Order: sequence, then C-alpha cells, then structure tokens
Amino acid sequence: MEKNKINKFNNRWVIIITVSTVILAAFFSFVSDTILQNLNIYFAFLTLIVIIMIGVLTDIIGVAAAVADEKHFHAMASKKIEIAYYCLFITKNAAKVSSFCSDVIGDISGIISGGAGTIIVINLIRDYGFKEGFFLTVVMSSMIAGLTVGGKAIGKDVAINKANRIVLYAAKFLKFIHRFFKFKV
Repeated sequence: MEKNKINKFNNRWVIIITVSTVILAAFFSFVSDTILQNLNIYFAFLTLIVIIMIGVLTDIIGVAAAVADEKHFHAMASKKIEIAYYCLFITKNAAKVSSFCSDVIGDISGIISGGAGTIIVINLIRDYGFKEGFFLTVVMSSMIAGLTVGGKAIGKDVAINKANRIVLYAAKFLKFIHRFFKFKV
C-alpha cells in the first residue's frame, strides 16, 4: 500500500514538472527571442550572459538544497527565526527543489541560450555582413557550452562548500516571491 502511495506521488510530480517545463520553456523562449531580435548586438550578448548565469545560479541552488545541513535550520527555527521555515521547506523538499532548479530552470536556460546564440549569429550576419555563418555558429556554440559547463563546475564546488548560506539566500528569495505573489508554500 505504501509503495502505491509513493508511485502516485512520483507520477503526479513527474506530470507537474513536465507540464510546468513546457509552459516555462515556451514563455521564456518567446520572451527572449522577442527581446533579442530588437536589441543591438552588445545588449544581445549581455542578455545571453544573463541567461547562462541564471542556469548556473539555479544549478548552484539545486546542489546546495541537496547537500545542506537541515540541523542548522532546525536550530534557527527553534529560536523562532522566520526565514528558517523557508530554509526547512527547501531542505525537506531537496529532491524537488534540485530537480526544479537544476533540471527545469537549468535546462531551459541551456536551450534558450542556444536559441539566443542563434539569433545573435543571424544578426551578426545580417547587420555586419559576416559571410562565415558556419564559423560563427561553431564559435557561438562553443562559447555558450564553455561558459555553461565551466560556470556549473565552479558553482557545484561553491554549492557544496557553502550550501547552508546558499539555501539561506534562496529562502530569502522564496520568502520575497511568497509575499509578492501571495501563494502558500
């Protein structure tokens, strides 16, 4: 009986995460494509870097949630420190938080950064007369991959060594979102 309950819970989570990924990816892809097509090349590159950094930062949060020490936040909660409850929410739901941050947001950022790179290459060819589209595509793809993988490699080390502090910052952000959008955690 207990196994059926776990399977139902996992199936529900998979459906929720899949549907939310489709919706978020469509939304962010539309927004980034619309913005990038209307920006000059310098701001387009800046936007691309921001997209990559979002993927790296959310991956850091996902790893930190998985390795944070829950005892630290229980001690804070025993002193009635409000932010501790948000921290405990993150650590008690570490698998979901890690999946959402690292997989959903991280992967969406990766996909959108590839699309952003394509738009930048098209704009370089169109606006600046570059003839070597193939070369530009290879350089752009390599740059995006290098920044993403390198950033996540550095981020994982930081997340493991500073997990509690990162969870605390993520909890502050969650608290802000909670208060701003008035949803129940």
